[in-house]
Amino acid sequence: MQLERHQLLGVSLTSMSALALEIVLTRIFSVTMWYHFAFLAISLALMGSATAGVVLYFFPVLARPERARRWVGLAALALAVLIPITFILYLQVPFHVALGRRGFQREQILWLALIYLDLTVPFFLSGLVLSLTLSVWPEQAGSIYWADLTGASVGCLFSILVLNALGGAGAILAVGVVAALAGLVLTWRIGRQQIAAVIAVLALSGLVWGNARHELITITANKAGGEEAPRLYERWNAHSRVTVYDIASYPFFWSVDLDHWNRIIQEGRFLNHALLLIDAGAGTPIQEFRGLLHETEFLRYDLTSFAYHLVDQPRTLVIGPGGGRDVLAALASGAPHVTAVEVNPAVVEAVQGPFADFAGHLYERPDVHIAVDDARGYINRSPESYDIIQASLIDTWAAGGSGAFALSENSLYTVEAFQTYYEHLTDRGILSISRWYLPGHPAETLRLVSTGMEGWARAGVADPGQDPGQHVAVTARFDPADESEGMATALFKRAAFTSEDVEAMQVQAEALGFVVLYAPTLPPQDVVGEFIAAENQDAFVDAYPLDISPATDDRPFFFNLVRFGDFLSPDLYASGVYQTSVEALLILAGVICVTTVMAILFVILPLGLGSRRRGLPRPSARLGAYFGLLGTAFMLVEIPIVQRLTVYLGRPVYSLAVVLFSLLIFSGLGSLWIGRRSDQGRPLRLGRLFPALAAFVLVHAIGIPSLLDKTLGWPLSARMITTVLLMAPLGFLMGTPFPTGLRWAGTRDRGVVSWLWGINGVTSVMGSALSVAMAIHVGLQATLLVATALYGLAGVLLARETRSA
Repeated sequence: MQLERHQLLGVSLTSMSALALEIVLTRIFSVTMWYHFAFLAISLALMGSATAGVVLYFFPVLARPERARRWVGLAALALAVLIPITFILYLQVPFHVALGRRGFQREQILWLALIYLDLTVPFFLSGLVLSLTLSVWPEQAGSIYWADLTGASVGCLFSILVLNALGGAGAILAVGVVAALAGLVLTWRIGRQQIAAVIAVLALSGLVWGNARHELITITANKAGGEEAPRLYERWNAHSRVTVYDIASYPFFWSVDLDHWNRIIQEGRFLNHALLLIDAGAGTPIQEFRGLLHETEFLRYDLTSFAYHLVDQPRTLVIGPGGGRDVLAALASGAPHVTAVEVNPAVVEAVQGPFADFAGHLYERPDVHIAVDDARGYINRSPESYDIIQASLIDTWAAGGSGAFALSENSLYTVEAFQTYYEHLTDRGILSISRWYLPGHPAETLRLVSTGMEGWARAGVADPGQDPGQHVAVTARFDPADESEGMATALFKRAAFTSEDVEAMQVQAEALGFVVLYAPTLPPQDVVGEFIAAENQDAFVDAYPLDISPATDDRPFFFNLVRFGDFLSPDLYASGVYQTSVEALLILAGVICVTTVMAILFVILPLGLGSRRRGLPRPSARLGAYFGLLGTAFMLVEIPIVQRLTVYLGRPVYSLAVVLFSLLIFSGLGSLWIGRRSDQGRPLRLGRLFPALAAFVLVHAIGIPSLLDKTLGWPLSARMITTVLLMAPLGFLMGTPFPTGLRWAGTRDRGVVSWLWGINGVTSVMGSALSVAMAIHVGLQATLLVATALYGLAGVLLARETRSA
């Protein structure tokens, strides 16, 4: 009995709902728990699918052709119903991240395990649909895998649309509608099941409509802890959730001298602000503005505005303007024109929409140009040069639109980014970047300085006779009320700082209550000054207890400052800034541990014990290793490429829409192509394809970065086309090994298909975690090189297995 076309459509819709659910959950986890938990969604999806294979292994009666159609339809219907139910149950779990020095508390582990079990259910059901079809019709594995990957690629685009249109909870319900449609297709001409599917489609569609009008399902708690306050504004998109809660009647400063603060309060020389939060964590103020620039002069007292005291009438570019505070500071300092580049459209929509009057229509002023774009790509493509480029505390603490496969990457703080900034400064131009400063261990400031100096050196200021240290100055302010916190502003000037510049810097710093930690000709202060003045900075970096090495595009994890050996250092838990870096890795380790335990309990042990006690078939060691290598290698290719091309395409949502979509759609085409070849000689044919696959992965590891760098200035449409062309051959070849191996094994012994499906799912989970860990510690290129080796080894194993058979 052949698989019919409408059943392939049902498989495709099921896969579409599963991947869309995975992406939507990354957004929701970023709000309700922490952005590091975005990795959990990947684990849930892969583990649920692997567990479905185990169930079929123990209940082969489900895979009998005469029953399979009914069970596939029931699984799709159950998926549609349980997507909203499991999500509502998840919202009731009182899980709050509060890591101590030993990581998760026992109660937190239990709640996390409960969340894992709850949200794995939908992915188990979607995996059951796919594994059932593969088990019953292994000879059509290529077509089934093509339908699966094609549906997943469409799910990428669908998740973006529903997040923008319906928000987090609404997107979950919309995914349920897609799953119900899959159930309707898969139950075609099956009596009562088809009636139930129609009811499910209508009911879930009604819930989507009702939730859009009345918020039937809402997120009432977030990662900050406790119940959320009433919201003045809320907007979801593929980047983040943006919320505004209240208008604050006091001035907003990142870092200001207390004497100036008291004087401003006493004299009432300030305007109110509304705090806009990104994923309930990172804040940016929407500054009240009444159209009178002299009323905003108090903004010049902030440490983040220090550069404006050194340059008259600067033509300015602000990176990440958020609610517009830095734009106003530039205008109040005499800037004739300000260009502001904000990556998140929801932030700009808030300032230009419901808060337009409050913000004085700032972004509509003729002397302000607001661009919704990735700042680095925008600057690279711009023909303009600027007197000041400013970036103040740019970090969103939000899962990236590409699925948040990494933890703390940011392409704005890499050596290559600093080279771009240097090339777009005027001769008197200054790059001003403000970051948090922890007295005693100012690793974030040190890494900022080391990255900036390396960028300046590569841009040419390290030529004979030039010293990058002559182009750097660092000013800081320490909080007398909290000795564990502070802030620093690092200034990188295109030309060397002159003695007049340093004198003006000293005068202004003293007047504003700041400390100059380093400037040319001045005695260096604190460890930051010692580092810049050190004769051997490489030795200083190696000896420092935290990771302050320059961040690069190959290792863009600027905020990951903690080495594994530093987890238990009590100094790191004295500051929320550094604790976040520790928590990122602890959370990753915790999620991996929970995933590993679940894999052992629900996949490895059942398969192993079942094959022994019940005499069930099991694959050879070589065949099992082959499918394990495929699962690991696929993730070791997918995740680094998505991360790398996020920089190239400019906005994370483009990486999601173009990179992941292209990779999946072409992998599906590869599966369809290989599935239509005759059985005779197929493993041999695949053996010839493996060297080509390994070669393409190798090209992406070594050759593609230079191509991306040379074409970064192209228009977005040209870069998208380039991305698709790069993904086409790689994705096509990556789609051939799995269905071919599965068909070859399944036609010889159908009982081993569940084993192979489970092995591939478990190793995919481990591969995604391994990919993140490797990218952080050895870089994206090294991760791809390891993937090349794994694909080569898989080809060798398959060749030996087919020859022995």
